[in-house]
Amino acid sequence: MLPMKKAVLAACATLTLTAALAHATTPAHAATPDEPAAAAVTASYATAACDPNGPTGADSATATWLNGVLTAKMRGYMNAYRVSCARMVVKAVRDRGLAPRAAVIAIATTIVEAGIQNVAETVDHDSLGLFQQRASWGSVAQRLNPGWATNAFLDKMIRVYPGGAWKTAQVGEVCQAVQVSAYPDRYQVEAGDAQKIVDALWTPAGKAGADFNGDGIGDIFSAATGTLNVWNGRGSNNFAARQEIGGGWSAFSKPVAGDFNDDGVSDLAAIKGGSTLHIWNGEGGNRFGPAVEIGGGWAPFDGTLTSIGDVNRDGHDDIAAIKDGGTLHVWNGEGGNRFGPAVEIGGGWSAFSKPVGGDFNNDGIGDLAAIKGGSTLHIWNGEGGNRFGPAVEIGGGWARFDGTLTSIGDVNRDGHDDIAAMSDGTLHVWNGEGGNEFGPAIPIGPGWSLYF
Repeated sequence: MLPMKKAVLAACATLTLTAALAHATTPAHAATPDEPAAAAVTASYATAACDPNGPTGADSATATWLNGVLTAKMRGYMNAYRVSCARMVVKAVRDRGLAPRAAVIAIATTIVEAGIQNVAETVDHDSLGLFQQRASWGSVAQRLNPGWATNAFLDKMIRVYPGGAWKTAQVGEVCQAVQVSAYPDRYQVEAGDAQKIVDALWTPAGKAGADFNGDGIGDIFSAATGTLNVWNGRGSNNFAARQEIGGGWSAFSKPVAGDFNDDGVSDLAAIKGGSTLHIWNGEGGNRFGPAVEIGGGWAPFDGTLTSIGDVNRDGHDDIAAIKDGGTLHVWNGEGGNRFGPAVEIGGGWSAFSKPVGGDFNNDGIGDLAAIKGGSTLHIWNGEGGNRFGPAVEIGGGWARFDGTLTSIGDVNRDGHDDIAAMSDGTLHVWNGEGGNEFGPAIPIGPGWSLYF
């Protein structure tokens, strides 16, 4: 084992898989453990943290869900730590601006190489980290940094498959070309599970719509009756029965959801008495902390407050509102329930319904959607730095939904943000398909008139 500082090492992690870390040959760049077909072997080894802030409650909930849907090596073995590692790999791909398929390739690789663990001891030769990269790849610190290690993997992938050829090549083939493993057939069998993991993590937890119980599925909420009500998403466009969370909301504007303290759990924000912004931080399990007073001066924006995800691409959720019916303003989140000063984005919004946020083209940047003239849905794709592209006309026929459009996150758990709206008491959901495209309207059920 190479000498390492104790601070780098986390507690030993146990992975009970059909795997043993042994090699018959030494590949040039990466190590892939020998996996005897005979019986399961328990391997325990020191691991380093993947997220420096540690796993979140959402990571734990995502692990539980994944254990029920994965079918290959990792089924039953996902936990909050492994999800946090996968989350950091996916984040590195998304931050680089690559397509989700690159994340699928990377995740399939780390499933085979390390069981999605940041292995911090040299069990097999001098290999370390999520990708079991050899010393020739970089220093110990670099290989144990998930962001660095993922980008090193992507660098080689792009070199080996120039011109974006990795986008169409078989996942297992690309993994093998990068890793040069003695066991090339082990990657492709993990591709399906890698896709499910990426789908669950591509849109960051708490970044689009609401997820108040931390299971990674979008929830619906309303305070229109003066009582906060939550319908927890169950996936596949199904929702649990309404839960009454608490009263006293009549004094506030319509609340919006986002992760304003960066803990991975959705929070609520609303304006009290048309003047003062308040935030209630989510604690998971549909629980919220006490109201936190953020500041006054919000009277011109009462009634148009909206949550828009991360539109300046700094990793914090932002909020927006329209002043005097026409000019869009953005307040960039800074974490810890703090926001920067209002940034004036542009006018011309009086012709549109109140915009709602989401990531409708799946590039990791918040977008806006609104209905023009009570009829046609438009989307403005975020470009980072508080910039938006031109309006994209999605389609007509939205007149009966004008005024109830809402962003609900990913309620069918396919990795795409969805939207909803109500007409004649019936709630409808449009499942996002990426690229600003949506599936047909799906009626969820009647009885929603009180809440929209």
